[in-house]
Amino acid sequence: MAQNGAFSALKEGTVLITTGPIQQNAESVEQLNKLVASTKALKRAGYVVEKLTDTELDQKRRCTRCGVRVAKPPRIRHHNTEVAENKPPKTQDSDSQAQENPNHRGTDVAATKPLECRFHTGKVVYKVWTCCRKHVSKDPCTIKKDHDVRDDQGGANERRWQFHVTAPEMKPNHRAAVAIDCEMGTAFDGDSELIRLTVVDYFTGKALIDSLVYPDVPMMHFNTRWSGVTKGDMERARREHKCILGKAAARKAIFRYVGPSTIVIGHGAQNDLCSLRWIHHRVVDFFLIESSRRKEAELRAERERRKKEEEEAKWDEPKGVAERGGTPEDPELNEKGGAKLYDKDGAEPNEVIKAKEVNKPKEGDKATERKPGNKQPRRKNNPDGMSLKALTMKHLGRAIQVGTKGHDSLEDALAARDLVHAYITDPGRFTSEVEASASEAA
Repeated sequence: MAQNGAFSALKEGTVLITTGPIQQNAESVEQLNKLVASTKALKRAGYVVEKLTDTELDQKRRCTRCGVRVAKPPRIRHHNTEVAENKPPKTQDSDSQAQENPNHRGTDVAATKPLECRFHTGKVVYKVWTCCRKHVSKDPCTIKKDHDVRDDQGGANERRWQFHVTAPEMKPNHRAAVAIDCEMGTAFDGDSELIRLTVVDYFTGKALIDSLVYPDVPMMHFNTRWSGVTKGDMERARREHKCILGKAAARKAIFRYVGPSTIVIGHGAQNDLCSLRWIHHRVVDFFLIESSRRKEAELRAERERRKKEEEEAKWDEPKGVAERGGTPEDPELNEKGGAKLYDKDGAEPNEVIKAKEVNKPKEGDKATERKPGNKQPRRKNNPDGMSLKALTMKHLGRAIQVGTKGHDSLEDALAARDLVHAYITDPGRFTSEVEASASEAA
């Protein structure tokens, strides 16, 4: 049974479609082991693979009023000593010119400009700030010259930001593999905050944990459109003792089922593990699998295309070129009636220029015309995209994340689990159009 009571953003009566139980044996576990990403690949994908240093933790400090991160990483600049020696000495005129011109490179304007702290003194009630009666989207009503950055008294900064490695102890209740998905809201300072956790046994398909997670910090909003979680849901779950209280308790609940050898499966799971402040080195990320597979398919198709072009070019060579070892632009060949690709001065002949002009898109063509400054519109619901929704529909024929109640982490965790299982048992269904065309060309 799911930990601390299940929460669902799906419509009442909706039945989750899943592959069903998967047989667990040495072979199936070994197949999963082959898909575990290396530590280098995880780090490159954005996973945190080691605990944060004191310097990194210090850089997480924010203003207590406006939430702006003020402890930025030090900026390293490489100065040329020769240029500095030959540079004329500063004068009063040059300093005044630097202050008037923000783009002047001789002065660090950002260092001389005073910091401004903009914030609201009240709180949000029905999407309105109580301090100024303005909508939550409006600019802050209070301005201070300096930010209020306090030292990490009591270790609050470390408790919020430090990452924790999977507990090394092995327990009988640990699973061989689990699938995970989380939902996140937005904290008061704009950072992502864990609000729901789902962990599913990979082989049985049963939910081990499916619970709301009461946030450790005040929230700006719960990202309800995507998370499916409202503030009312969260407060009700806390009153009824049906939620996990904070990230530390969420990790503790996970460690009941996940040990150092457990394989964690997800889709873009670096965000999930980051929201939990969790470091785990045995991860099967289907996003990485699909990215690698598509990249290999594109490289294979490119090799086949080049090979085909080389073969066609060989057959299209003028008669006698291959025998004499000459080239089409050889002057002697041209005198004997060979194909003339270039003039003597290296310029293209009129025939080639005319052919290019015919194939050149016209200025008035709507398909190719693009106004300056306008970005091309993003394709929504791209069937060939890399989102979990697109991949689940394409490879499993299953529609997820439908409706207006937001995502459901249980549904998403099962989808990631079933995609990995399908990739292991039936890799043929993952053959893309690019791979199919490449195999046909071969």
